[in-house]
Amino acid sequence: MNERAAEREALLEETRLKEAEAALKLEEINQRLAAIDSEIDNRLQEAYQKAQEQSKTLLEATHLEAEQILGEAGREAQKRQQQEVAQLQNELVDSILDISGQVLAKVAPQVIHDNFIDELTHEIWEMGKTDMRQVHAIRESLAGRTPTVFVTSAKELTPDQQRNLIRTFSALADSNVNMEINIDPKLITGIRVRMGDLVVENTLAMELSELKSDVAAALEENLDGKQ
Repeated sequence: MNERAAEREALLEETRLKEAEAALKLEEINQRLAAIDSEIDNRLQEAYQKAQEQSKTLLEATHLEAEQILGEAGREAQKRQQQEVAQLQNELVDSILDISGQVLAKVAPQVIHDNFIDELTHEIWEMGKTDMRQVHAIRESLAGRTPTVFVTSAKELTPDQQRNLIRTFSALADSNVNMEINIDPKLITGIRVRMGDLVVENTLAMELSELKSDVAAALEENLDGKQ
């Protein structure tokens, strides 16, 4: 009986030891599980924060890109608008000059046309007196051939005007010249003459063309004032 009692006591002691060992292992497992849960929570929190930061960065980049696109679109639209306004202004200026030319062509008296021709011939005579270097260059370019003077006139030339032009350019070329005359009402009044490399013009159309920048500036100033 004593031996059996000792055996039972030994078994009980062994059982208690195993239970204690099991309890320790269970505690250790629970601690490890708790640590794992905490690690998982930390990792999840870090991943969430990182995702939030990436999302914020992406949104900021998208917003910046959208602003750049809108800015470029706005500048492009403004540029196109300015181009269209400039084109409209140019067309308006051309229309103003064209209408002015048509009106002047109808109302300008013959004497203005005659004065333009006289001024051009006077200019040629003055060049012959004051700029012999250019005169010699013109004569050298015409050497070896009979010069032809191509005259474009806004109106018909009188016989006296034709003779005066032939005399003037014959003196300039230092030889007899032929003359071809074309009529172009678009010149309004006056004439344009070409002989060799020399081109001279004294017309109202040319003067209107030279006023284009002034008309454009006046038109722009008027539009700015109304705005």
